[in-house]
Amino acid sequence: MTLLLLLAALAVSCVGIWMSRRWRVLGQVMMGLGGLGLIGMIVFQVRQNVFSPQPKAPSRYNIAVSYVLANCLLGDLAGQNGSVVLLFPERRLMDADTERSYEEGFTLSLRHGPTKLRLRALRLESGGRGAGHDLSAFKHMLAQAPEAIAIVSYAGAPAGFETLFSDGQPKLAPCYVFDPNGTTNWLGALKAGGIRAVVLPRPGVDPRGREITGMPGTIFEQFYLLVTQANADQVAATLRPK
Repeated sequence: MTLLLLLAALAVSCVGIWMSRRWRVLGQVMMGLGGLGLIGMIVFQVRQNVFSPQPKAPSRYNIAVSYVLANCLLGDLAGQNGSVVLLFPERRLMDADTERSYEEGFTLSLRHGPTKLRLRALRLESGGRGAGHDLSAFKHMLAQAPEAIAIVSYAGAPAGFETLFSDGQPKLAPCYVFDPNGTTNWLGALKAGGIRAVVLPRPGVDPRGREITGMPGTIFEQFYLLVTQANADQVAATLRPK
């Protein structure tokens, strides 16, 4: 498209030069329009190449989540190689910069791990107008990655998630969950072993307006909780309405 506009501006200028031999004023008008078109294209290119918005730097707050989930996964899958699915919510619930931060944190952790794991990002399809996704959306997306040796959900866990691990269901890879909404939908699957670890925002701690610096482990301790089988009931009790 840019090349076509450039050629069009040049063509108008050339026509203006030719017309100026017979119709001086009209030819000058045409040359002026062609010149303005060329100047506009130059300004457009400079703006695109010099002043185009740059992607935000990865958020250390988000990286801390992936850092801990990746370490849990590496500990469980020691010596294994294969595909790890990163499951993200649809774009209206998570912007590209946030998604990129989570991926970057996971990639950084895997670089130092002993295994050769490949990351595959998938995005859940629309779950309606609510803030989450239902069980059918998870089933549909997970069916697209039967070869995965681990699944990391950044979209929490829907109600009934434990049924995906019940008898008669296709065998599902171990799951690791970040539940930004602080639900207890993951409890049954975690206690049964289908989910290996869950990360939750630390209740009562608001990161907004804070300057977040330091190592991922330090940031995690300040803003998040790690839930495993050992402390699942204890943490869930603090999250349930009194």
